[in-house]
Amino acid sequence: MTDEIVTGDIAPSSEELDRPNLLARAFEPLTRLLFTEVGLRPGMRVLDVCSGSGDVALVAREFVGPKGHVMGFDRSSATVAYANERAAFRDLSNVYFVEAEIERLPFGRDFDAIVGRTVLMYRRDPVQDLRALLACLKPGGLVAFQELDLFTGRTDPPADVVDEVRAWLLDFFSRAGLELDMGSKLYASFKAAGLNVPQLRVDGFIGGAESICPGLLASVARLLLPQAEAMGTVRAEEVEIDTLEERMRANLISTGGIMSTALLIGAWARLPD
Repeated sequence: MTDEIVTGDIAPSSEELDRPNLLARAFEPLTRLLFTEVGLRPGMRVLDVCSGSGDVALVAREFVGPKGHVMGFDRSSATVAYANERAAFRDLSNVYFVEAEIERLPFGRDFDAIVGRTVLMYRRDPVQDLRALLACLKPGGLVAFQELDLFTGRTDPPADVVDEVRAWLLDFFSRAGLELDMGSKLYASFKAAGLNVPQLRVDGFIGGAESICPGLLASVARLLLPQAEAMGTVRAEEVEIDTLEERMRANLISTGGIMSTALLIGAWARLPD
């Protein structure tokens, strides 16, 4: 189980620089709410885990301000280069990214907080990863993660087009070895790693045909379709990706119903002093 399953190297054009995708834009205010609640504050040193294109790190920078520091790491050199380009584009000299892996972290106990979003669900042993990360945290430091529970999305009443998309996505994630309900396992994982009892919050999206929900699901389907097709989960001609969002919205109009996304569950706790 690895983040290579659903991500690839990023090679943006100049027009795409610093433009997060729809899912990242949707998650951004939810991550901001989490960081407000957990108490990220000016001057902190924050480590962003498996930071990808840097979306979470850039939100953390809003909280630590110009006197704080945000370090992100990722295993992909191309992704790290892109994230550093984004930070430079924003003229943020205290946000930077390095190439590293959780198994071989080049940090000491340098950080006041460790954060991550949709990271542990891709990992083989989230508890062991958390323990490795805690070696980079100062005594009493904060850990905050947001992870999905992919089983929680639903339609009411059932809507065949939407439900078929959910079904093949869940099949793909399951075959790829992801922890489908990692969000719900954060509480136990934090405790097993040696953190204090964590606090939790839950966020998500729900609405009808006019809501963001069909667009989010179609965005994920478009991103993963090539890999799902290669795995034999689904065929592109069955999905008809270019009209999928429109057809899901029409499906919800015909049922008069609503759909909800998978829940994004946040957990945070401190390392004992």
